[in-house]
Amino acid sequence: MTDYRLLLSTIFVPLSLVAIQAEAQAQEAPAQTGTETGGLEDIVVTTQRRQEKLQDVPVTVTAFNDAMLERLNVQDAISTSKFVPGMVSQHNAGLASANAYYLRGLGNSQSTPTFDAPVTTYVDDVYIARQNANNYAFFDTERVEVMRGPQGTLFGRNTTGGAINVIMRKPSDTAGMKMEVTGGSYERYTVKASADLPLSDQILTKLSGYVVQDRGYLKNITTGEWLNGESSYGLRGDVRLLPTDRLTIDLSGEFTRNSGTYAGMRNVPGDNPYVAGATTRPVFYESASGLASTSCDGNNAQNLLATQKGNCNLSDNVAVSANVNYDLDNGSLTYIFGYRHLDQGYITEYSASAVNKYAGYIITDNGTHEQWSHELKYNTDLLGDRVHLVAGLFYLKEESDDRQTSFSGGTTAFRLIQDQHLLPQTETGAIYAQADFDLTDQLTLTAGGRYTIETKKVDYLASEEFPGFGYDSADVAAFGIPLKRTYRKFTPRVAVNYKINPDVMVFASATNGFKSGGWNGGSAAPFNAVLFDPEKTWSFEGGVKSELFGRKLRFNATGYFARTKDLQVTAAIPSPITGTIAQLPFNAGTFEAYGIEIESTAKFGNFSLFANPSLMHGEYTYIVPTSTTLTTAFKPVRVPTFQFSGGAAYDQPVEALDGSLGASVTWRHNSPYWVAVLNTTTTQTEDYVDAAISYKTMDEKIKIAFEVSNLTDQKTVTANFLSLFPGDPRRYTVRLKFEI
Repeated sequence: MTDYRLLLSTIFVPLSLVAIQAEAQAQEAPAQTGTETGGLEDIVVTTQRRQEKLQDVPVTVTAFNDAMLERLNVQDAISTSKFVPGMVSQHNAGLASANAYYLRGLGNSQSTPTFDAPVTTYVDDVYIARQNANNYAFFDTERVEVMRGPQGTLFGRNTTGGAINVIMRKPSDTAGMKMEVTGGSYERYTVKASADLPLSDQILTKLSGYVVQDRGYLKNITTGEWLNGESSYGLRGDVRLLPTDRLTIDLSGEFTRNSGTYAGMRNVPGDNPYVAGATTRPVFYESASGLASTSCDGNNAQNLLATQKGNCNLSDNVAVSANVNYDLDNGSLTYIFGYRHLDQGYITEYSASAVNKYAGYIITDNGTHEQWSHELKYNTDLLGDRVHLVAGLFYLKEESDDRQTSFSGGTTAFRLIQDQHLLPQTETGAIYAQADFDLTDQLTLTAGGRYTIETKKVDYLASEEFPGFGYDSADVAAFGIPLKRTYRKFTPRVAVNYKINPDVMVFASATNGFKSGGWNGGSAAPFNAVLFDPEKTWSFEGGVKSELFGRKLRFNATGYFARTKDLQVTAAIPSPITGTIAQLPFNAGTFEAYGIEIESTAKFGNFSLFANPSLMHGEYTYIVPTSTTLTTAFKPVRVPTFQFSGGAAYDQPVEALDGSLGASVTWRHNSPYWVAVLNTTTTQTEDYVDAAISYKTMDEKIKIAFEVSNLTDQKTVTANFLSLFPGDPRRYTVRLKFEI
């Protein structure tokens, strides 16, 4: 077993020497900005709900500004994980619009509305409750912040693993337009555009949109169709009102539609490196499903029966948000409103080798998910700017209406096995506060907490379309299962940071977070619609943030230990009602993770590079006695022992071309990790290489690039549910960007 104490010492002992050396350098010369030295630019983040420099916050966060997103070719939320230490992200099995984010071993691949994710997504500080369609497309983004570890105080809800905060670009006071067009492998074409249209000095507007068409890379050899593609588009409008010097009102509205598929691979006889003991192996990028594709409009159970087609996913999102900020004499008061409405339907065939379309396992779904959130946030400086306070109130209401129907085992017709209709509701309120106390010019103590009251309830409806299938709330209550539950939880945080000099800071923190409980939303019988309790996490971190050599090198490192109790896992256990074995979500026991994460970036003139290695160890230290399958001998899923992401970029001005030529390459490495809870499925070692060459004009108004992702065509699996699901293959892309 790896000796992590030795690894920690090999990292942090040199760090302390670097800090001492940097302190001596700082005493000899005044601090300079990156612009002044030609070094690294400042990155501003809002991880503590106010604007601060990345290097000044005692929080473990990976931040991408718009230039970095472009340079790294990050086009959507799932792409960020390629560069974040301790993170693994993959699509949910059969559902390409839903991302399963895992940070430091905590994550969730369930899309059932009675199950919440521990790594949450925010857009402009508005919490997105459902992960059914959380692969947010970055079509006009200012920056993305990925916060690792529980964020139980300021971001709060369900963030035991971490949070992804997407901040969209605000309208400019200068009229202009930018556009991007791409074409590439598998007939993938995209168009993105954004136009700033200021109406006056007090009224700024912006309109953005995107279109994506992708044929797909997985060939169905039975039907001749291509799967795992998409047809998506979105439109967003922003208005910024500046009625006074103190008052700023940001309003936005957007509509996005995603239509696509994510199917598994067919099997043939042979050794399987991903599933131990299997007598069949997957054929990459091929399916043999007999179920042809169709659209997913309307009632999908009836769509399947009427057309005898499926393999589709459609999600429509409508979102409206408002951010009203009023600057006070010594702070600000901010009101944040968010509304989101998601309509989703899918027909997914999970048995990729079922040539007989009636025999495979098929799930049809129609769901509507609606949420409203309000937040009032107060920022102020007290005691002569020695205390920096953030405090607020938060309220969220969410309602879902989800119907899921399953078919399997037919020969000449689809055989119905389940029709379930559930109506979950959540209402949550919280009060939070966090203060930074500047005890000296160098030493800062942070203390905060959040108190949450959350009420959840669920109703079940028996099937009207297929009498005799499904069940209602009375059937569930008859087994003593409560249909309503209220949770109350206080989650504190304390941190301390010490600035050795303006460019080197050391910090330590202890943070608590919790994820609320729920019900087994996928149960075929009322006695298995069981309740599970919240999971709770304590995380302890210590690290250093530094900028060295005249801000040419940024070096940040963190060591952490996290313990999660009442971990929510889905596995086979005896039903608490019948005692028979069933596949149930339950509180499995205690999960512990610890490791080291390093982020380093350097810039020397026209040459820049980064290296982000991480070591991670996760284990179940306790499993409840009722578990008949999961034991402490099993390894947690999506916990690679070693990860590395790194890359280099070079830009060379060429006067004869009136522009500059650029080249970049990145590499992502993962050691093997499990993707099935009962350790039936593992990845192999993963190595992904991306590369690009580009030309841009001196005024940076036009850019042309040729890019390749997954250059070596690394093959991997992301999940195993009746079939193995593939990762993305190699892709070539030509990109044209221009501004006017």
